[in-house]
Amino acid sequence: MRPSADPAGRVRALEELLGDPLDAANPLGHTAVLDADRQRELPFGGEELLSKAGLHEELVPTGLGGRLDRLDAPARLLRSVFRRDFSLGLGFGAASLVAAVAVWAHGSAAQRARVADLLLEGGRISVMFHDIAHGNDFSTSSVTAFSDGAGGLLLQGHKAVVTNAARAGALVVLARTGAGRAGGAHSAVLVERARVPAGTLRDLPRYRADGIRGCPVGGIEFAACPAPAGALLGAAGRGTEVMLRCLQVTRPLIPAMALGCADTALRTVVELSGSGGADGVRSLDARYTRAAVAGAFLDLLLCDCLLLAAIRALHVAPGDSSMPAAAAKYLVPRVLREAADDLAAILGPRVHREEGAYGTFRKHLRDLAGMPPGHAGAAASLASLLPQLPFLARRSWPGTETAPDALFHADGPLPPWDPAALALAARHDPLAAALREAPARLGSRRTPLATLVRHLADELAVLDEECRRLPEGEPALLANPRGFALAERYTLLAAAGACLGVWQRGGRPADPALLLGVLGRVAVRLGLPVPAEAADSAATAMSEVLARCARGRTLDLYDEPLAGGITV
Repeated sequence: MRPSADPAGRVRALEELLGDPLDAANPLGHTAVLDADRQRELPFGGEELLSKAGLHEELVPTGLGGRLDRLDAPARLLRSVFRRDFSLGLGFGAASLVAAVAVWAHGSAAQRARVADLLLEGGRISVMFHDIAHGNDFSTSSVTAFSDGAGGLLLQGHKAVVTNAARAGALVVLARTGAGRAGGAHSAVLVERARVPAGTLRDLPRYRADGIRGCPVGGIEFAACPAPAGALLGAAGRGTEVMLRCLQVTRPLIPAMALGCADTALRTVVELSGSGGADGVRSLDARYTRAAVAGAFLDLLLCDCLLLAAIRALHVAPGDSSMPAAAAKYLVPRVLREAADDLAAILGPRVHREEGAYGTFRKHLRDLAGMPPGHAGAAASLASLLPQLPFLARRSWPGTETAPDALFHADGPLPPWDPAALALAARHDPLAAALREAPARLGSRRTPLATLVRHLADELAVLDEECRRLPEGEPALLANPRGFALAERYTLLAAAGACLGVWQRGGRPADPALLLGVLGRVAVRLGLPVPAEAADSAATAMSEVLARCARGRTLDLYDEPLAGGITV
């Protein structure tokens, strides 16, 4: 596949290569994907086809021989793969991208060159950050590293759940190298399988998961595995910083890819309900069906606006990207799972079937529920927001700063990604700024949309006052139900700011009735009053879903053509 200069062109070329998902003979069609999922395998020939497309080159920066020039490109390309199979998208590209980001950001020139060669040759790299036994508490890592007396380290310990474990040519490992639980107790190490002695790195049995069943997940055990001084990523004792910077980049990327699963789930329910309803399946004419379908579509747009801004912030405002990244990682998986659960009720008892279109929906429902959280899970994402809230409430939210326009243009140019510019704590909040200035951009118009926007902006002011009363510099004091509730409210308001920015500056969605519906979903979750007209937007949303399904278009913000011109 000859790459196009723009992400949209690259997505179209990949979609064409993936073929019609409703073709039973297509190795990446829904039938083949379901067959492979039952066997807990990746679709036969799927990875070879993606290699033919050159998708692995999208993980490597252009300066190292790849195509990675902007972070939204692999997110959009892998979304197309996730529409077919979460396992294939994760195993082929997403897991390697998560690990490789740590190398691109903190590796030496030699490390970056070797990992680039590994990926360009079709290899895999995996990350080892967390343990099942300790959940998100990486400070209790079961992998330790001791001095070998010659300037290097010896790794000892194991991790039971590592994506692509047995076939990873390199591993990014967070290992304990010091005492205590505070910063400085861990280091990040790049372990290259071909460079360690036999017997010092052992593959453990495969881990069986209920969701994302086809992705090869297993364990790794180290037995005095040598890591020379040049194996460190960043400085010794800076592993926590390496991990947090890596997560800041990857937090919005995986949900942006997984949105493809929700797209297919919604499309499949429309297909199954379109026949008028049978065997317990509600028809498209049923009130609940129309409400659930419209709501799921509006939620997809809500999530995509937040993801768009969070990913572009890594380029446009890297020093302030920690807030939108964490907000996206918390809110998007939750909203997508809620939307999928609402759609499941439409299918009634047939939601448990494993074959045909029912099986396709069930698989995506299960995969969304099993989305890997790791350290970027819900509680961890809220916890990363908490200590920033009082600072931003006092110094950023009440100010006159404006959000950069470049944050909200879906296909607009981006400055090069500079990982050195990332900051673990933001000094400005572009999404809050977009919400705060939205009423003025709407002018004096007295419309339902303007009324709802003012309610949301007022809610930000209320949140500002509450967060001003929080202590600064003492994260432990914030980690309580009230603190987490404030952080959760913030994620919803950040999403509203992203939606308004994308609509007011990027022109999507074009129909303001859809924006009213999206913001109405936010307001309901916040317990705010919603104009009656917001409910009417459900009819507009339903019409848009049916039109896109009939024309074979994606159900996300980009409204792109799908392979096979899928109709339902």
